[in-house]
Amino acid sequence: MLSAIIPLLITVSVTLLLSAAIYFAIRFFAFKRSFPLPHQFDFLWITATLLVLLLLAVERPPLEGALSPKALVWTTFVTFLLFCYIGIFILDQFIVEYFLVTVLKLYVAPPLRKATVMFIFAIGVLVGMQKIFSMNPWAVYAPTGAISIGIGIALKDSFGMFFAGLALSRVVRIGDWINLGEREGQVTDINWARTVLRTWEGTSVFIPNSELQKTIFQSYSYGDPRQRCRLEVGASYDAPPQKVKNALKACVQNVDGVLSAPAPEVLLLNFADSSIHYALTFWIADYSRHREITSDAATRVWYAFQREGIQIPFPIRTVHMVQGKPESKAQEPETILSGVELFQALSMSERQIVLERLLRHVYLKGEVVVRENEQGSSFFIVHKGRLEVLKSNRDGTSTQLGELTAGQFFGELSLLTGEPRTATIRALADSELLRLEKSDFKEILEKHPHLSEKLAEFVSARQAILTQVTSRQETPAAAPAAVSNISRKIREFFNLKTRL
Repeated sequence: MLSAIIPLLITVSVTLLLSAAIYFAIRFFAFKRSFPLPHQFDFLWITATLLVLLLLAVERPPLEGALSPKALVWTTFVTFLLFCYIGIFILDQFIVEYFLVTVLKLYVAPPLRKATVMFIFAIGVLVGMQKIFSMNPWAVYAPTGAISIGIGIALKDSFGMFFAGLALSRVVRIGDWINLGEREGQVTDINWARTVLRTWEGTSVFIPNSELQKTIFQSYSYGDPRQRCRLEVGASYDAPPQKVKNALKACVQNVDGVLSAPAPEVLLLNFADSSIHYALTFWIADYSRHREITSDAATRVWYAFQREGIQIPFPIRTVHMVQGKPESKAQEPETILSGVELFQALSMSERQIVLERLLRHVYLKGEVVVRENEQGSSFFIVHKGRLEVLKSNRDGTSTQLGELTAGQFFGELSLLTGEPRTATIRALADSELLRLEKSDFKEILEKHPHLSEKLAEFVSARQAILTQVTSRQETPAAAPAAVSNISRKIREFFNLKTRL
């Protein structure tokens, strides 16, 4: 009895070892290539192995003849189909999903992929029927061909949609953004019959592939994903065109999502009845954010125009009932300047003169107020909000030197000497700043030129602190030579004739 079981045990053992070796080889390859196998692979492999063991067992003692010939044939056919499916499954995952898609970065359309799998499996079914059931090939292929012709005629429209889907798969992929006239959205699914589009409103639009193939549509994702956005705005005739263009360009320099290359452009479109029309164009790489980015840019245009005194007129006659400069003037109490060390040497009347010349400007979070190394002659006091001070490094990165809050100020060196900015100031939150220009401060220095020496001492001390922060040294005292040098620059910058 034992001698009769030994061949069966050997067959089962060899089959299990071979199955385990192939299984772990596939698993190892998938692990090394960082490619996860679907969970149904284990179930299919175990089922196929058990069916093979059953077929081998019924051909050897003591189970020989346990299955009837008909049951044996059908078991063999089912096992063959299962192995066909597993083989096609493995080829699809490793050749298509891994090699073509992951390695070669090719796009394989889902309809084409599914059709190929079904076609190969159908061939396997026909071959299995011919070989296992010993059927005449013509008895298999002739009815199949006739049935195929009938199905083709009955499903003519469906096949048209299928082949249209194959043709579209070259230009439309899942995740692409397309425009179909009144409909615009992202492609969320492509199957053999239709393409699903999810619009900005969140609704899903089902478009037959045959209809989509006949329609002229615009793709925002095909080829180069960069897209140009356009924002049109009107400005008053009182504003010089070049000033408006510079303000519009500056609006998008720090908008998240706007590309620096190609550079933004501003075009003067036409002269309307009540305004001059401009077009601000800029490039983005993610079309799904174009509404958000355009809205951000438009918001910054409004704030920039307010700061620059540029009006966006209504298409009607605008009658001004007030005189003087724009209402961006800041009418703040004297206490605003009382805490600013730069102006503590001024008298009450002189501070009042400075107060009358302060202009209020609002900056959104993320906007840059001044840039390192750029020319300027403006001085800023933080009235509300929070800003950061950034210093450029040699490797192109920036280091935060500190933060500025209400009551603090910056730009005194540029105001008094006209030297380039020593750091970049960027808003960390929506901030309100008070700005003073060189021309506004010149009147005070012309009346009291001796103030240049006191101001030079203060500026020199501030520069010494900045040097200490950047170099991490002990805070040095303001050297007399440095004070004298800055005092000379102040007199030259303001054309002061009196020398101390």
